[in-house]
Amino acid sequence: MRIARTTIIGAAASTLLGAALLVPITPAAAGDIVAPPADCTPTFINRYTTSLTCTNRPAGQQWQSYRDCLGAWLDSGADGNIVTGNGTSTAVCPQRAQATQFVYFHAL
Repeated sequence: MRIARTTIIGAAASTLLGAALLVPITPAAAGDIVAPPADCTPTFINRYTTSLTCTNRPAGQQWQSYRDCLGAWLDSGADGNIVTGNGTSTAVCPQRAQATQFVYFHAL
């Protein structure tokens, strides 16, 4: 019975997570730091550097990538270069502070 209960709970959690991932994300408003929109692809260049490439941004929208950087003696964030419309924003964490495994989208 314990295995069946665990399987049912796992299946229910899996279904809820799947449903949550299908919920549409509203467009980012200026100043919001959010998960990247569907047209943006993060690239992990090395343990300090990431880039975010977006291919379907409005022509006049300014945005940049953002990273949390964690280290033994230093926790900070790194802003990428500002992009207008489509393009790539690259964020570099300071030495001795590795980038976390998530890239954020920051509409300006």
